[in-house]
Amino acid sequence: MRPGALLLAALVACQAPAAPASRAPASTAGAAIPAATTVPPSPASTTSVAAAPAPTIPAVTRWRRIADIPTPRSEVTAAVAAGRIYIIGGLAGGAVVERYDPTTDTWDRAPSLPLGIDHAMAAAHADVVYVFGGYTPAGPSARAFRYRPGSDRWDELPPMPGRRAAAAAVAIGNAIHVVGGTDGERLTASTWSYDVLANTWRSGAAIPTPRDHLAAVDLAGRVCAVAGRRLSHTSNLATLECYEPAADRWSKLADAPTVRGGVGAAVVGGTRLVLLGGEVPAGTSREVEIYDALTNTWSRGPDLPTPRHGIGTVAIGATVYVMTGGPLPFESKTAVCEALDLR
Repeated sequence: MRPGALLLAALVACQAPAAPASRAPASTAGAAIPAATTVPPSPASTTSVAAAPAPTIPAVTRWRRIADIPTPRSEVTAAVAAGRIYIIGGLAGGAVVERYDPTTDTWDRAPSLPLGIDHAMAAAHADVVYVFGGYTPAGPSARAFRYRPGSDRWDELPPMPGRRAAAAAVAIGNAIHVVGGTDGERLTASTWSYDVLANTWRSGAAIPTPRDHLAAVDLAGRVCAVAGRRLSHTSNLATLECYEPAADRWSKLADAPTVRGGVGAAVVGGTRLVLLGGEVPAGTSREVEIYDALTNTWSRGPDLPTPRHGIGTVAIGATVYVMTGGPLPFESKTAVCEALDLR
């Protein structure tokens, strides 16, 4: 994880091996994993936050192991285009872009990004992948890129209105909305929306609870931001807030049961938000919590077999995919990828 320079004395979750002074590592409870360490792809090696036993889960709702990612990394971003899952950048990944085909359970390599990034934001629109911001060795970036499947390169787009990392991006209609995150020194509150047709940016209403290391999804036509933290893994949140693009306004919904940052989230069936993974001072989170937009209530899902943070999380149909990530705090990584089939 990467906090901003504003909290030089704060404890943080993880730092890049070649981080600039404004992102200097800080200590936390427990021993750090060295930057070069690769955690074996085994759930048994994972430190997890204690949680209440999950309720009985129907047999048709289960986790399964899928093919390992070729390049294990954490703090990635992810998007789905033309039926494939793109895992982009990340610590120990940089400019690497790999894609997973759920129909064959195989991975291949896509064209590399023009620069190495981690904690970036991605979304897809009309089967085109868009990537915004993220951390570079020089700090947070404002640069934006687009990739059309079948092409051999990434095209650069107009930059965001400012530098931004550890935020989230969601495509709704003909716009991609970037919410939350940090500029490297402080939390960023403004909602930035990229019009894919006009190729322009505009600023929208500020998120009521600024935070970084959050997740965001399209939930019934709203940009719903969930969990995250205030620049430190000791200041996690469970907040669920949704943005209505047409009205340019935010509203608050029921908080998630568990506070955490560095999370992943996806939507199944248009109305069920699945929140999972993340990082807290005690380690990484295995809780899977499901929000029902029709009832404004949360329920517990089957625990994530390999708890981790900094994950790539997407849904295709009724299946949620969780790709790579850090099973321990700091800069750990695993090749493990898992899928949850929900019915």
